[in-house]
Amino acid sequence: MKHRNPNPVRDPFAKKKKRSRKLPVAIGITLALLCVLAGVFLYIYFEKRVYKECCVEAGTAVSAEEFVRFGFDRKSASFKYGTSAFDVHVPGEYPVEIQLGSRSYKSKLIVTDTIAPKLEAKPQVVMFGQTLNVEDFITSVVDESECSTTFVQTPDFQKVGEQDVLINCTDKGNNLTQVRTSLRVIGIYPEITMETGDTRPGESDFAFGEKTAKIETSLAGIDMNVPGDYTISFTVDGVRYDSVLHLKDTKPPEAKGIRYEGFASYPREAKDLIEGLSDATNVNVEFVEDPHFEQPGERDVQIRLTDQGGNEKIVTAHIVLTADTEPPVLTGMKNITVLTNQSIAYKEGITVTDNADPDITFTVDNSQVDLTQEGTYKVVYSAVDGAGNETKEEITVTVVYRPYTEDDLWALCDQVLDQILRDGMSEKEKVEAIFNWVDWSITYKGHAEKVTWVQGAYDGIKNRIGDCFNVASACHALYTRAGIETFMVERYPITYAQHFWNAVKIEGVWYFCDALTKEDGTRFFMWTSKQMKEYSDSHRGYFYYDESKYEIQVP
Repeated sequence: MKHRNPNPVRDPFAKKKKRSRKLPVAIGITLALLCVLAGVFLYIYFEKRVYKECCVEAGTAVSAEEFVRFGFDRKSASFKYGTSAFDVHVPGEYPVEIQLGSRSYKSKLIVTDTIAPKLEAKPQVVMFGQTLNVEDFITSVVDESECSTTFVQTPDFQKVGEQDVLINCTDKGNNLTQVRTSLRVIGIYPEITMETGDTRPGESDFAFGEKTAKIETSLAGIDMNVPGDYTISFTVDGVRYDSVLHLKDTKPPEAKGIRYEGFASYPREAKDLIEGLSDATNVNVEFVEDPHFEQPGERDVQIRLTDQGGNEKIVTAHIVLTADTEPPVLTGMKNITVLTNQSIAYKEGITVTDNADPDITFTVDNSQVDLTQEGTYKVVYSAVDGAGNETKEEITVTVVYRPYTEDDLWALCDQVLDQILRDGMSEKEKVEAIFNWVDWSITYKGHAEKVTWVQGAYDGIKNRIGDCFNVASACHALYTRAGIETFMVERYPITYAQHFWNAVKIEGVWYFCDALTKEDGTRFFMWTSKQMKEYSDSHRGYFYYDESKYEIQVP
């Protein structure tokens, strides 16, 4: 049996084996390839993490994730400058930067618009000459980008009737939509302008081309002399349309200044110094400067005319002013006699006139008079005109004791009336009975003291004697006590003497009665104004009187 030598002896001269080089080369190549692949990967990862551009339709929402290539990067992606750097509703190219961690990447957002807008329009109705914009026809526009609308051809707003209207709608992507609608022009003017003072317009001046138009406003109610805007309403097929009448005043007033001669110290209104004033509206007339009417002399005065429309005109008047040195004149002054406790009408029958002052008045100083005590007192009348010229006149008032009262007078009247009146008499019969009693009972005497009508009536009835004042006063007392409406009338102007008579209301009609029968037998019972005038014209104004003092109507 062979045993193996456990420790064989190595031959020192034996040939050594050569080591192989193939393995290290392969490893090097592999490592090199791995480096290249790693570099490519890193390049792709870092340089291609974000797409160079992103294209969307206008109106589409965009997020930063859509720009990132790798899914694991997308959650950390954001716009470096936010979304304010672009507008997805406006087509175009927008540079953006995507932030990934600490690095940012440049990219581009391309917004395109390829969808045409959706457009809806409605028909319109306007009055003649009124214009509309294209927007007035459009009810809705739907598009993701801003749109512009235009008429294909501008409608003719002065063509009465109906016409087609074409509208183009173009968005930012130049996509075009066209719709058709209609326009109806009503033959009614929306407004007309006229000058104040012109003839009032008619319905056809507004609704000139619309046969079915029905006017709803009364043209008769328009004051053509008052500037302003007046609304005139019409209905066409049940729809109301308002037209406006512009009433304007563009013409200045017309007038001519006059030559005025008068007295200084008496101002005149500006309107007093012009003539021939004409304008369709009310005119304000004023002095341009103070004419100084207080200064005598001769000079021109300018006057401004301004109408309601604000139109002005300046005219020139000429004034010649003379100094006023003449005092006023008081007339009708006479001494007065009254009974105690009777009142006095100090101004009755007194007039004042002046050569220059048209509004002259007078005053009465009766402070010294005591009507409760008998005596003679002084009363002073005075008047001062506008220039300061003064007149004073004096009279005396004599107060005498009154031996009777009004009750005494009524007692006398009752005695007479009980004798001449009876039950069932008409007003005319009562008046005639009183008239006859006075005419036949009181004897005429040329003159009697005229203190008051009460005194005159009492003396006439008691003494059965007196003049026309006693006769008229007695009639007045008896008519009044009998319930007849009456008053006394006095002659005016006083031609040769005073005279008094009565106005009596008989059965609702006023008549004149004078119970003083004339020598020729003429009796003045129930005379009319015409009869009184005819008689007065031929008898020196016998029954003339101042009608303005009596508020009655005598036939």
